[in-house]
Amino acid sequence: MSLRIIGGAARSRRIPSPEEEGVRPTGERVREALFNIWGGAVVGARVLDMCAGSGAISIEALSRGAAGVLAVEKNPRLCAAMRKNAETLGLAKGFDVRCADVAHEIGRIRAQGSRSFDLAFADPPWREDALRRELLDAVFAPEPICAKLVMEAPRGVEAISGVGEARLVRERRYGDTCLLFYEAGSAEKAGDSGG
Repeated sequence: MSLRIIGGAARSRRIPSPEEEGVRPTGERVREALFNIWGGAVVGARVLDMCAGSGAISIEALSRGAAGVLAVEKNPRLCAAMRKNAETLGLAKGFDVRCADVAHEIGRIRAQGSRSFDLAFADPPWREDALRRELLDAVFAPEPICAKLVMEAPRGVEAISGVGEARLVRERRYGDTCLLFYEAGSAEKAGDSGG
């Protein structure tokens, strides 16, 4: 099995799909929808990919012109595979892979006060509601380290609200997968949901 890069410099090239138990790479349809919504905002952006797994989101972002990507994943084998795949595709420049617990690593970045991001993506294990809340808290409270976060979750999951400055502004469903779009600040766009 392999994962196809959809757009950008590495368009149509493939990376191996991880064979690790419990790893569920973001599907091609969902990745395409995500990057269509992000659009040109990816170009030159600093992207944070949490629970990065296969690294497909990170590599897609680099392929599409992101200035830099920080991928956080706790599985050392997946971290090594991400680095290797990025090198194979010529996308290693600007790719920082941290093999660590994601909430702890984001806390460390926040404590350093030296890193902020333009876009963030998180794909935590689907049934771990506590981790989803922890990641929202890590990104948005007390001050956001990123203004925009997309979280992948199972369809029908109850969206988390009331965490720091996080506001759910959009929800998109693709089969069994749901993308939850959070932004820092007001909830002016909160009525834009569904689809």
